[in-house]
Amino acid sequence: MWDRVLEAIAIGALVYGIVVVLQAWSTLPTTIPTHFDAAGNADGFGNKGMIWLLPAISAVMVPSMLFLRRFPWLSNVPIEITVENAAYQYALIVRLLSLLSCTVSLLFTVLVYDTISIAGGGNSLLGWAFMPVFIGGVMAPILWYFFKAFKGH
Repeated sequence: MWDRVLEAIAIGALVYGIVVVLQAWSTLPTTIPTHFDAAGNADGFGNKGMIWLLPAISAVMVPSMLFLRRFPWLSNVPIEITVENAAYQYALIVRLLSLLSCTVSLLFTVLVYDTISIAGGGNSLLGWAFMPVFIGGVMAPILWYFFKAFKGH
């Protein structure tokens, strides 16, 4: 059930990010921020069409991870998969991909929101906290997976 909930959040955030870009498109200035420093300040700028890069990356990564959940045995993992542990290890891989797809989708949606907000003269949602949240959001599921995989080995 949790994997389905995470999948719904991932797909919902992906669609929401696209909708946000569509809604903001006509009000975006010609030049928008395209890169931010560690403090959350814009330090790179480009054409407003660059805003589509964020949902495009998310639209490739999220469905790919959700699709790969169907084939956990294709994953390269640090644990030897045996008949005894296969069900447990495959369930962990599925959960890892569910968590990562959800995290990536939410983070890219926040990036879209921040880019549009800053381009319009507003503030960043996370500011300086984006990098710690981004790194923590990606690393937490990976560390959780390693902990559970080796514990159940």
